[in-house]
Amino acid sequence: MAIANLIVAAALQAGAIAGSDIPPIPENLHAVEVAEFQREPEYSYRESLKARKLTAGCTPTEKVSGGANYFVEVLLLTDGKGSLKQVTPISIQCPALEEYVGQYFAREGKNNMKPTINGKPAWRRSVLRFYW
Repeated sequence: MAIANLIVAAALQAGAIAGSDIPPIPENLHAVEVAEFQREPEYSYRESLKARKLTAGCTPTEKVSGGANYFVEVLLLTDGKGSLKQVTPISIQCPALEEYVGQYFAREGKNNMKPTINGKPAWRRSVLRFYW
């Protein structure tokens, strides 16, 4: 099953938005507009330390200057009016970190998304980047 189908199935199971209202996901995930928040999400050093523990056994997205980068992208389904309905991390083969990032965006995006221009549901994307 394609990633788009999995995401749509998850959103429908959540009962968040009627199936006919969910916009299609472009094949190129980078074609999805970047998420905009009413208040910028905050991320602390302590949260970063917790995330680092979750990467044990995971392969970094890239290695740089003796450190490691982990980029966890997420797709966010907004209802178009300011609420977040679905968060779907894109796999980097590190499930614990992906789940952590998904929970972070679910918490920070709750009633904090900028409405869409037309007020209709839309997919948005964002990313958390870690460097250790």
